[in-house]
Amino acid sequence: MLTQEENDRLTRVGPGTPMGNLMRCYWHPVAAKAQLLERGGVMPVRLFGEDLVLFRDGMGRLGLVEDRCAHRRVALGCGYAAPHGVRCPYHGWTYDVTGQCVDQPGEPAGSTFKDKVKINAYPVQELAGLIFAYLGPQDRPLPLLPRWDRLVWPNVYRVIGFIKIPCNWLQCMENTPDPVHTEYLHGQFFKQWMDKNGVTDQRMRKLADGFATHFIKHDYEIGKYGIDRRWLLEGQTGDKDTWGVGLPLVFPDIHCTSGSGRHTFGWRMPIDDVTTMEVFVRGFDPGPGVEVPVQDPVPFVEIEMVDDAGRFTALDAITGQDVMAWVSQGPICDRTKERLADTDRGIILYRKQLFEQLARVEAGLDPINVFRDPAENECIDLPVPWDRGYAWGYGKDGSYVTGSVTAADPLPAHLKAEIEALYQKASSLRDPQLARGA
Repeated sequence: MLTQEENDRLTRVGPGTPMGNLMRCYWHPVAAKAQLLERGGVMPVRLFGEDLVLFRDGMGRLGLVEDRCAHRRVALGCGYAAPHGVRCPYHGWTYDVTGQCVDQPGEPAGSTFKDKVKINAYPVQELAGLIFAYLGPQDRPLPLLPRWDRLVWPNVYRVIGFIKIPCNWLQCMENTPDPVHTEYLHGQFFKQWMDKNGVTDQRMRKLADGFATHFIKHDYEIGKYGIDRRWLLEGQTGDKDTWGVGLPLVFPDIHCTSGSGRHTFGWRMPIDDVTTMEVFVRGFDPGPGVEVPVQDPVPFVEIEMVDDAGRFTALDAITGQDVMAWVSQGPICDRTKERLADTDRGIILYRKQLFEQLARVEAGLDPINVFRDPAENECIDLPVPWDRGYAWGYGKDGSYVTGSVTAADPLPAHLKAEIEALYQKASSLRDPQLARGA
């Protein structure tokens, strides 16, 4: 268990908090490019307890500024894109990508008052269809936006997803160094839920049976990019599976999986102390000889898993089951009352790494996974290679596989059709003026 002070240190993410300062050392996704286009080039976002507005001006430049006009404190998220920035809807004051006020149309001709007005602004960059923001110190060189392999692999269908989760980020992220939960939450609980709700779909039944496979052993160690996790299930040999290969938790808040030609890379990102946004990029191998069309913008989906009444709406999905477990721990899990066991060794190690990296930041040092060397950042390969499968998945014949998949399966026709439909929707959002320079 943790003390209350230790729990606060790991969970509170607002400006000036220890964890907030650590998180601000990293680039985080704040929106999909397609989202911004769909919303007309201006959208409010919230990150680490700060309300901000993301925009693309008439010259195609991306900007992220605080969401209050310096004039009368109107929310700029209610404004609109202008040729040189984002314009406040109240009196037309306009701010460029640096936060500088560049227009005050109601002021007398020749007035230079706008030159004295500036609001907070943060750097933004685009990669893999996502727009990333850096909210860290501006008095030192910016770190590089990490080019993780799953974000830059060529010839991959990609779909971006967003899931808003009403609880603290840490209980979401502590799911990753805890693979043992799959046997019960995604196996035994899932089967019980299907029985209760009269679900007879055989594919779902096979999925639950696969997840219910017993864990023989599991281990964790500090790796190059975070926590390396390994486990062995009944029926596995310890060679070409997740005991022999392992899967990483990428510090501080990235979760990735691979298997059967499907690869997911995502962030459990703190919106504030009691809200998390899970943002993921799911990549699909199209199979041999298939060329993926240019996806600009990459399609996105926004998924509801907890409705306004607090009901869990996606218990037939693996992530929906995870969300139920996370949210049911409360807005911020009270770790002063928990009783950790041997199966929690990964969680204990992850917390140790969090405390160590907090100390590095407080000493004025870069934490792990802050990249400054362009050569190192060209493509950051993670320990799960492209042609090595995940512990669970379906083989080419539709049968359930609990070993490794040694070659990527072709993308199923129904899934390809769904992705193409999303792609067509995203393509219809393209605005030549807004997309300029993309």
